[in-house]
Parts: sequence; structure tokens; C-alpha cells
Amino acid sequence: MMGDRKEGNMGKGSKASTSKEEFNYEEELEVAMELVSLNESMMMRDREEENVGKGSKANTSKVEFNEKEPQVASKLLAPSLEERLRDHHDHEDSARTSEPLNKNKIRKCVLDKASRARDKESSLSQKFSTLEKTEKRKILSTIFDHEPQKMPPVPEQIAMLIKDGQCSTPFFKQLQVHEFTAATLLLSKPVVETCLFPLLNEEEKNAPGGIPVTAYDEEGEAFPMRFKRRSGKSDYMLCEGWKKFSIEHELRKFQDFVTLWMFRNKETDGLCFVVSYRRFENVDCHVPRKTG
Repeated sequence: MMGDRKEGNMGKGSKASTSKEEFNYEEELEVAMELVSLNESMMMRDREEENVGKGSKANTSKVEFNEKEPQVASKLLAPSLEERLRDHHDHEDSARTSEPLNKNKIRKCVLDKASRARDKESSLSQKFSTLEKTEKRKILSTIFDHEPQKMPPVPEQIAMLIKDGQCSTPFFKQLQVHEFTAATLLLSKPVVETCLFPLLNEEEKNAPGGIPVTAYDEEGEAFPMRFKRRSGKSDYMLCEGWKKFSIEHELRKFQDFVTLWMFRNKETDGLCFVVSYRRFENVDCHVPRKTG
């Protein structure tokens, strides 16, 4: 009896599955028939529109077509469950892969930018090294025959701070690699003793830890720094605030020549510097003052 019931249930299951298949088949057949009917209606409408004398019949066919069109289109265009699941999985896969792709794209952009910078630096160096002697002399003359003005090019509110209207003798120097690797602006001993010492007292000249100063750019922005003698060396330097100054002004090694003035603040009696710079795009190596 149990075997008979099992066979009976199996028979019911097969019948149910068969009816489901028949239902799907009938539904698909119905859609296909409606599609054929829709196509015929469209053909009929086209023919009847050509016959101007049969306007009423053409209008009737249009109404029938418009009534059937949204029903058939909704069945034909509705995505199946399988299609919706496939789209969902595709979306998840794209979300997983988008992050590493973005990282690779950013990395490639950074490497390309660095490569272009190296190429530009190399081309500038080659350009200067391949110049004829006469062309080199013209560039060097422009650089070293420059006479800085006695008073620094600063806004009026900064110029008014100069004590007794007296500044040090201005001087300029080419920025070298050290100015960026050590984040200090080196000043040679002969230049310091000749140009800056006349404004310093004995205590300031021999201060072991150096003295705090304020450096201004041409816009009048202030940068706190320290002026001191290098340990175990004979030359001097501006440090502590020099790195910030060089970054904000995007200074470049070899291409930039900085000019310095020093003065005393008439209100605080503190020491101040003014730093300006000139840029030569086609110079990308150390340039000595005497070149043949």
C-alpha cells in the first residue's frame, strides 16, 4: 500500500511538473501569437494609412494596435529571474574589481608624472650643456651681472619696519642640492662676514645656538627661521623655517637664484631677512661664476 501511495504521489508530481511545463508553453505560445497579431496590425496600419479614402478603418486598426502594444511589450521586455540574478552577480563582481583597478590607475598616473618630470629635467640639462659658448656666456651674463637693488622689494608695511632705512648689502646665490636634502640655506663665510656682520653685534656673531630671525618673501609673508653657524664648519645657514619657505614657493635646485637682504626691525630690534628669487628654466646644473 505504501508503494502504491508513493507511486501515486510520483504520478501526481510528474503531472504537476507536466502541467507547469504546459503552462509555460502555453504562456509563451500566447505571447508569440500576440506578437504575430501585433505585426499584422502594424502591417495593416501601414497599408491603410496609404489609403486616404479609408480613414475610419485605419483609425480602428490604430486603436487595436495601441491597446495591444503595452501588454505585449511588457511581457516581452520583462526580465526573467535568471537575467535579474545574472545582472546582480555582474554588479557585485564589478564592485569587487573596481577598487584595485582604481589603485592601479592612480599608480600609473603617478609613475607617468614622475617619468615626465625626469625627462624634462634631463632635457633641460642637455639643452644647457649643448649650448655654444657664446650662448652660455649670454645666460651667465644675465645671471651674474645682475645688480640687486639696495632696498628689498617688499610691501610698504614691511618696508616701514626697516630700522633707520638701513639694510645689509644684498647678495644672491644659486640653490644647490643641499638646500633641499638638508632643508637649510647655506651662506658662505666670506659673504656673511662682508654683507651681514656689519649689522650684527658681538653676541649675535658668537651665539652658539644661533639667533631667531624672521624672513619675508616679496609678498610680505613672514617665515620664522634661525640664523646660525654650522657645527664644526666655517659657513652659516638659515634653517628651521627654510623648508617651509622652499615648499610654499616651489623652489628648484640649480634653476633658482635667491637674493637676500637683512635689516633690523625698528619696533623689536630683531633681525629680519628678505628673500626673493629669479628662475632660469634652461639652467639645470651648478654654474660657477667664472665659466670659459
